Amino acid sequence: MKLLRCRKRGDGATGGNDLRTGGDKGERECMGFSAETIERVRRASDLVEVAGAVVQLKRVGTNFRGLSPFKKEKTPSFYVHPDKQFFKCFSTGSGGDVFRFLMMTEGLDFPAAVRRLAERAGVHLEEEAGGVGGGDGGSGAERERLRQIHASLALHWRDLLAKDSCAEGARAYLQEREIPLEWIARFGLGYTPAAWTATLDWGKANGFTEEEMIASGVALRAQSGRVYDRFRNRLMFPILDEGGRVIAFSGRVLAGAAPEEPKYVNSPETVIFKKGRVLFGFDRARRAMAEEGRAIVCEGQLDVLRAQAAGFLEAVAPLGTGFTEEHAKLIGRFAKQIVICLDADVAGDRAAGRLGGVLLEGGQGWGGVAKAELGVKVVRLPAGDDPDSLIRRGGAEAFREKLDAAVDFLDFYVDWQSKQEGDTPAGRRRVVEAVAKLLGMVESAVSRAGLVARAASRLGLGENLVMDEVEKARGSAAKIAVRSERLEPPGIQLAKPLEIHPVLKELFLLVLGQPGKFPEVERRVDELWLKNLGGEELYVKIRDSYRNDMWTGLGDLLPQLLPEEQDFLTGLEAGVWERSEEEDWDKALEGLGGRLEGDYLRREAERLSAKLRAMGAADPSAVEVLRQQGELLKRRARLTAGASKANA
Repeated sequence: MKLLRCRKRGDGATGGNDLRTGGDKGERECMGFSAETIERVRRASDLVEVAGAVVQLKRVGTNFRGLSPFKKEKTPSFYVHPDKQFFKCFSTGSGGDVFRFLMMTEGLDFPAAVRRLAERAGVHLEEEAGGVGGGDGGSGAERERLRQIHASLALHWRDLLAKDSCAEGARAYLQEREIPLEWIARFGLGYTPAAWTATLDWGKANGFTEEEMIASGVALRAQSGRVYDRFRNRLMFPILDEGGRVIAFSGRVLAGAAPEEPKYVNSPETVIFKKGRVLFGFDRARRAMAEEGRAIVCEGQLDVLRAQAAGFLEAVAPLGTGFTEEHAKLIGRFAKQIVICLDADVAGDRAAGRLGGVLLEGGQGWGGVAKAELGVKVVRLPAGDDPDSLIRRGGAEAFREKLDAAVDFLDFYVDWQSKQEGDTPAGRRRVVEAVAKLLGMVESAVSRAGLVARAASRLGLGENLVMDEVEKARGSAAKIAVRSERLEPPGIQLAKPLEIHPVLKELFLLVLGQPGKFPEVERRVDELWLKNLGGEELYVKIRDSYRNDMWTGLGDLLPQLLPEEQDFLTGLEAGVWERSEEEDWDKALEGLGGRLEGDYLRREAERLSAKLRAMGAADPSAVEVLRQQGELLKRRARLTAGASKANA
């Protein structure tokens, strides 16, 4: 009886990465981390969340599915199995754990992947001497020090705003802007004194050096060598990562500042803060995004806080860099729609156009409309309003009405392009080309035809003319895509698939099905039977891992394997369709043991026959070889008879 019925998927060459992800315990320790440290990081890192930052995943049963991050494809073949924390990409054959995923998608070596995941999960790393460098820059100790500065400083500035006399003007500003004082604690608002070195002096008093304060971005060094505060007399907004840790600040100018002072000053990029990857308010918004199915993208921090306080928890804002493709991907993990809600002025329209352009180029926005992945709408606010002022004046209902009346991005885009290019023949041609490029990203011919009709009507042109331009745009895009598909993504190299003996493949399926019963496998299977079979080395690794109490399932095993071994085992695990009852497991093991032993006896008999042929007729050792061959044949006959009796 078959123990497992397997679903055939992704036949063909197995893809992989030639980077090692660990090997045995000694190999992992020499990479700068102990096996215990690596295990802590692995258990603290949810592969669904890590992969979800790169791939838009959808739940399918108990697993998650999305487009392959390793190869361009239209039909999703990438799966994440949350219960056992492994991924499998059927289009490339690659598979593995959270370390392997990060190594492949970001081109990192193993130590850098460990550091990146430890930082993300908030796991403190203690690297052993001789560890290998890598990562985004900065040691683990440096990153931790910067987090300490930011966390402590956020509390210090919050306390100043709440009760220090120096912040009287800031509190008056909050009252003027109708910002409740409870927001200080709710959103962590703070105040920086006007003195040039107030923050620097606080840092020194709390054990932080000038160099650390400069590295954190809260202090600057002038050409003269003088060190001073970056933020002075400003209302401070802490910027948090997904885990809710303070990684940067944004300071808004207050009354009495010089006219040339910028409205907002943001922290510079540091080893823990990359502007293009962070959205203000995202740590509070992501759950609401998933529940509402949308993200509201505003322009300023006060807009976000006002919207969130009014019940629109899905509101976020970029941080001085404009909207990036990384932002689009970040939102795409949780929501299917982006609502652009920027100031009602020329600059706001221009920003909305740029935002839409980024979404288009990244394939996460407009391209997602046709695939029902991520739609884009634009809110048109009354002249002179922003979300903050609109909600203050008309309440949450006024803002909700504007959100409900948001226009589709295609309509906005056509109007915006027309305003930008003007009504000259050359301008109209450029508008049509821009719109054609937009619509060319729509894969469905039916959806494309409907959108072309709508765009043509808005442009006042014939559908055939617009459709011709769209097809030209698609042709150009296809040529670029063909050229790019000929190249493997950076850091991804195809590995030679493992050659596994068919019976050993079934044995591995058996082991994956009941890892706790591995002692039964050892009792029933003589390792001598596996000699020189494809898969022997992998079996020995599994055996050693179990004996060393390092394996209770696939998730524990993967960090110890070569990439091609990870590819093979994740393929087996992802292909398991149905597990039989426990008694069938025992029968299957007995049958596999018999087949392995019989195959071993056959190979040994053939080896002895070849040895006899090579001997001379008078060779005295021929008698002993004949005796050994006879014993082998008797054992094989008894084994065959036993199997026939069992099947009768």
